[in-house]
Amino acid sequence: MSTKVTINRLATGVPGLDEVLGGGLPEFSFNLIAGPPGCGKTTLAHQMMFALATPERPALFFTVLGEPPLKMLRYQQQFDFFDSEAINQSIRYVNLADDTLAGNLDEVLRRIVSEVEAHSPALVFVDSFRSVVLASQTQDNPNNNLPQFVQQLGMLMTTWQATTFLIGEYFTETDTNP
Repeated sequence: MSTKVTINRLATGVPGLDEVLGGGLPEFSFNLIAGPPGCGKTTLAHQMMFALATPERPALFFTVLGEPPLKMLRYQQQFDFFDSEAINQSIRYVNLADDTLAGNLDEVLRRIVSEVEAHSPALVFVDSFRSVVLASQTQDNPNNNLPQFVQQLGMLMTTWQATTFLIGEYFTETDTNP
């Protein structure tokens, strides 16, 4: 007879969201935070990250934004949840812009793997994942395989027991082809 595995829930720190999620996010889950530009995806991710990250449960936040990470941090500092003491203690930022601009998904994955192996985070955020997708599509690299990249990333993060968030702008077919 098999015993049920208990799935721990992680409180998001976002009023009302934990109730909608049945007590919080499932630990070790692979999540997508999606929506149109400016709707608050990055802010939501930061609010959850600052609520969840501790020295015992560190977070890695990979930035692939079109704006410098410093600009993003200045904006996020305006919110009450932002704790500058957590930076480089519980929360580490890694800029993937150069890796992404090269357009090689294998190299982007290698960089993510290298950082995760070096820092053993319990929480991983990739913002903006759409930038990774777009950069891989604009390069003349026949080896880029987005479904394989996402599958490998998900498998690796699950193996490392990291709760993962891909953050990005996603549109309907009508929005992209009016």
